[in-house]
Amino acid sequence: MRGAMDEKTEELLSLYADETDVITACYEMMGKLLNRDRVTSRVKELEIRDLYIYGGGYLGIQLYRALEGQAKVLSVVDKSGGLILGIPDIPVINSKQFQAEYRNEWVIITPIKHYRSIYDELIPFVSADKILFLGEFYGGKG
Repeated sequence: MRGAMDEKTEELLSLYADETDVITACYEMMGKLLNRDRVTSRVKELEIRDLYIYGGGYLGIQLYRALEGQAKVLSVVDKSGGLILGIPDIPVINSKQFQAEYRNEWVIITPIKHYRSIYDELIPFVSADKILFLGEFYGGKG
């Protein structure tokens, strides 16, 4: 007969479930970014001309490609100053460079798992109404 899960096993299962939720959300968002009409519609609706993408992972790269011809991505911002994949035609800067050159453009945050900490890092010099989480960009606020 099996007993109740011990606390450590329960904690590990909870962490696994949380990680699975993040991975699922990332996968779904990557698929949604393939809908060119929706991306075009949101760029027009938000009147986005120039922007930064925060996050050099797969979602940041996918968003960069989705926005080609729609808006000018000034740079992808990544704390490490690089992309998860080496793609020479995508401009990348680190957070320190970004803070020095930022001039009131839109910023779309792509790392789902780190939305809150990135938002907190940006808010001292980026207006809250210029920050969008990737889900907000794609799906709209509210």
